[in-house]
Amino acid sequence: MRRNRRGGGSGLEFGGSGEDSFVAVVVTKLTGALLFILLLTMVIMALLPKAVDVAGQSSAQQTNDAERRPLKITTPEALPEAIAGRPYAVAMAAEGGDGPLRWSLEGELPKGLSFDAESGLLSGTPAEGTPKPLNLAVRVGDGEEVAAGSLRLLVYQSDAPLSTPAWWKPGVPPIPWRAWLDQGVGFLILWLVHLVGMSTLASLERQTGSMALAVEGDADAAALAPRRFALYRALVRLGTLSAMIALAGWLWMTHAS
Repeated sequence: MRRNRRGGGSGLEFGGSGEDSFVAVVVTKLTGALLFILLLTMVIMALLPKAVDVAGQSSAQQTNDAERRPLKITTPEALPEAIAGRPYAVAMAAEGGDGPLRWSLEGELPKGLSFDAESGLLSGTPAEGTPKPLNLAVRVGDGEEVAAGSLRLLVYQSDAPLSTPAWWKPGVPPIPWRAWLDQGVGFLILWLVHLVGMSTLASLERQTGSMALAVEGDADAAALAPRRFALYRALVRLGTLSAMIALAGWLWMTHAS
């Protein structure tokens, strides 16, 4: 408080020093700066989740784009060889792409083979061989892009011996009848059958003769028995000879063709 003497009068005047005015200005500016920083912080916190979401979506899109590879057929151009009369199966393969694949095969397939567009499986039993490799065109698509390629398939005509599976025991390998017959096993089997038949007739003839002699008054039957069994032996010999001639003729015709 100080006395005011301006204008010839006097009175009391209240006021502050220069230091008090400086402190008040500094406090006011600091308060305004803090309020501005607080407001800026609130705005940044409100915008930060949106920026994170946008960045996450962009990163995920880039990741998906990086993981997606172009569709490509990986099946070799030369397919495994097939053999006429034997089952055959080969599956087409591809890499890349997105979604289920749809296959198509253009070209004339050998008789007995078929192609599944859903699985890309070429399967069946070719009926006959091909003189030269067959050229095929294959395509695959996933709904967005399509890949194409070319294939070659060769079917051999089988020269392997005729074989049949053992129906009584499926686990036993097939029996090569043709190879056995070519080696003369058929003639040996027929000769063994002939010997067994002749031995059986001889045993029956002895038993019949003994029984006829044991019965009184049956001398006529004992005399007829040798003639009857001689006829039986002639029939066995004729049957064996006919079977051997038929087997020899079949082998000769097979080798000639």
